[in-house]
Amino acid sequence: MQAAQATKREEQQGFVGAVSGMSLADIIQVKGTNHYSGSLVIEHTGKSGAIFFRDGMVVHAEQGSLSGEEAFYRIMAWAGGTFRSEPKVATTSRTISQPLNFLILESLRRIDEASRIGAARETIPPGGGDGMSEINTRLRTISDVEQAVIVTKEGAVVDDSSYEAEFLGAHAMFLALFAAQLGSQFGVGELKSATVHGSDHHLFLFDSKRHHLCVSAAGSSNVNAVDAEIRRVLAQK
Repeated sequence: MQAAQATKREEQQGFVGAVSGMSLADIIQVKGTNHYSGSLVIEHTGKSGAIFFRDGMVVHAEQGSLSGEEAFYRIMAWAGGTFRSEPKVATTSRTISQPLNFLILESLRRIDEASRIGAARETIPPGGGDGMSEINTRLRTISDVEQAVIVTKEGAVVDDSSYEAEFLGAHAMFLALFAAQLGSQFGVGELKSATVHGSDHHLFLFDSKRHHLCVSAAGSSNVNAVDAEIRRVLAQK
């Protein structure tokens, strides 16, 4: 019985305190509407943070070594926890100047973006070491292929954390945007693939529902041959 109750408590999400059944964003909005002054202390899985109000405006936040807006966004990202109001605890610090509505909308945007990136990472097949996906590892076995990265539609590289991968990922996003503009201009429809033939490097871009795949190959290689090999690898189960 005790074990079942403990499991139920662990599975519970949301914030509990003086007001139940409300999200942290709701609680903060209520504080703003009521022109609250003081602090709101939030605790989550052994961590704690504080958000400071002055006449309903958020003026400062602290969480661990973070302060200001980054601390506020970190606290807002917590899935649940407990809170308490401390109206007598004030601060002279002013590290946040953005309006309350902006802070809440930006925090929700960041939460949504983190959720999409997390879901994207789960769709990438298991890797072959060094954080690379299986597809990336197989593509790197093609002669003349220098690098391959998988990028979300938001521009996040999901299978490699190196500087080179981030650089190629940025090229992938620029190429995808440019190709989409060309496709619209010429009326050929949505982007499916694009190739840039260069003297130093070739770039191959392939589109899927949730990702872009960008492959860099040596400029001395045969574009058609490399493209055919990439498509052969992608067609493999």
